[in-house]
Amino acid sequence: MKILSFVQFVLLIAISLLSIAPILLHNHHHHGNLLAQTIETKHAPKNNLRTQSTPSGDDRETSTTAIHYDISEQQSIDQILSDDDDNESLPNGMPFPPNIGRAGKFLLKHALRTRPVWDDEIDPVTEADRCRKYFPDSRQDSEPYRANVKRRRVFLGSLIADDSWHTLGAIAMETYGIYASVVFVESNRTQTGAARELRFANGTIERKILVESDLFGPDTAVHVDHFFYEGDVDGGGLIREHRQRDVIFKAWKRLGMRDEDVGILSDADETPTRDFLRAMQVCDIPQLRVEEQNCHSPKLVVSSMVFEGSPECMTVTRKWMHPDFMLGKCLEGVGDDSYKLSVRQRKRE
Repeated sequence: MKILSFVQFVLLIAISLLSIAPILLHNHHHHGNLLAQTIETKHAPKNNLRTQSTPSGDDRETSTTAIHYDISEQQSIDQILSDDDDNESLPNGMPFPPNIGRAGKFLLKHALRTRPVWDDEIDPVTEADRCRKYFPDSRQDSEPYRANVKRRRVFLGSLIADDSWHTLGAIAMETYGIYASVVFVESNRTQTGAARELRFANGTIERKILVESDLFGPDTAVHVDHFFYEGDVDGGGLIREHRQRDVIFKAWKRLGMRDEDVGILSDADETPTRDFLRAMQVCDIPQLRVEEQNCHSPKLVVSSMVFEGSPECMTVTRKWMHPDFMLGKCLEGVGDDSYKLSVRQRKRE
């Protein structure tokens, strides 16, 4: 019995050592990395942003595995933002919008800098890779890239209200120079009918920045229309929003949208990536084939990720099925009248 107890004791010690070995090895490796980073930081320039590269695969190619940012060095962030402190106006001479903070000023200042549209020229190799990535099953008998074609014209339409300049500036930078035209519609009431003050009224600084400063690109015209309706709203749901979007369609027609052009309906805090927009302009996509589209299922629906939220508007899956893409051919007022909905189709039952 004593020998058995001794064996049990030895086994217990062995199991305990095996259990804590990974922790001990991890701590040793972690402290070693901290020491190496401390030495590196001491002799490296103070850029605060460092990447740690590790070999991967049989050919030992270098790949970035981690990015370290020393958030304790707050003075470095202050130094970056302090460049705007001495300049209380934007590059075009306009004053900053009120109450956007130092980070907002920094972002908006860079969003308004004049720059070329660097990816406007079509590179067949790059575009073909994009098309295979996003639309691999577009056609079984040919490549999804439409060679020797011009980019499709894209029109953006969005409702706008109290969206932050951080969001507007970031989206403008992501899509700079892509859209043929951008239309925003603002209402004097919320979707629930509550009164609100117009933020982008004629003569306001915010309207001038949005419309007159080439925020979305040197050749992208930006328009702000207003929607007013003081009567009773009959229809339930988001009927007020639908009426605002109808203003967008009328604006697109006024701006010269054609059957082969693409309209994107969104909210001001939604955007496709630049890479996807460029692919959408040149790839063969079933929903965007003008000759074959009968407008029965016209929407190209995209799946997007939710990066920002609040306790008042929380998502469960962090995914979103907007914005929506559609050919001009299928939009009322732009395409052929034969594609218009009948009275029965319009009626909500």
